[in-house]
Amino acid sequence: MRDLEATGGDTLIGDAISFVGNNLYLRFGAGYLDYYGTSSELKVQDAQGLAAQAFGPGESSLDGTGTSLNDKLFPSGTLGLYIPWTNHHLATEVTISAPIKLDFQVDGAAATSSLAPDALGGNGAGNAIDPGVPTLNRNIGQLKTFPPNISFVYRPFVHTRIQPYIGVGAMYLYTYDTDINEPLLNSQNEPTLYLSKPWACTGKLGVDINITEKFFVGAEAQYLGCAEVKAKLNDISIRADNVSGAFGPVDVGTVSSTNSFEAVLYQLSMGVRF
Repeated sequence: MRDLEATGGDTLIGDAISFVGNNLYLRFGAGYLDYYGTSSELKVQDAQGLAAQAFGPGESSLDGTGTSLNDKLFPSGTLGLYIPWTNHHLATEVTISAPIKLDFQVDGAAATSSLAPDALGGNGAGNAIDPGVPTLNRNIGQLKTFPPNISFVYRPFVHTRIQPYIGVGAMYLYTYDTDINEPLLNSQNEPTLYLSKPWACTGKLGVDINITEKFFVGAEAQYLGCAEVKAKLNDISIRADNVSGAFGPVDVGTVSSTNSFEAVLYQLSMGVRF
């Protein structure tokens, strides 16, 4: 490994290619995403008919509810490059992995009780209707993510067997292939799930332990946060066992939430320096 330097007869492009080839390193192993973000309460918009009687007209919030993501274990790696003229104290790293499939979940009362236990309730006339809306499963859908993640890393010690490091960077929360597969939500049609795609900040702490000059093992914890993800489930029409036979599907409309995205990505890996 060497810093970028001129060599007799080499072109600048040749030097750059030589530098990259001699200053790359690669980690590969396992990553565990520990998600602990918080969510606003679910908001119902544009409910029609009996749904408007249950949730109220216009926009209403559902107490004690929210949305979340599951934790996930997956293969992961890091591609790193030492920055020229820093004597290997500074490097830039990109976290790499195959596309990750995550469960989109409802939390709190949304996963433990019916969201519409009665319609026309609370009017004092004693004629509340139990529409027969079942409880949702906690996992209501899936999504795929392939989040580009770039960090700048500082190593205070570069000639020791144990090399701790610290880094900061950014991640683009890119999601795609969203799919709603909860039976109740799909009982009349399949609603569509929209997720915003903001940038998040990252911060990492880690350590590499040299086995040989080229091979090493490592452990890392990386914080992911500073982002709000807006989730919106559109065109919800559900079956209500006690009323749908007479009145048809219950048109809930749109349900949304805003998630304060926070997670820690833990990684254990083996690595090689080229």
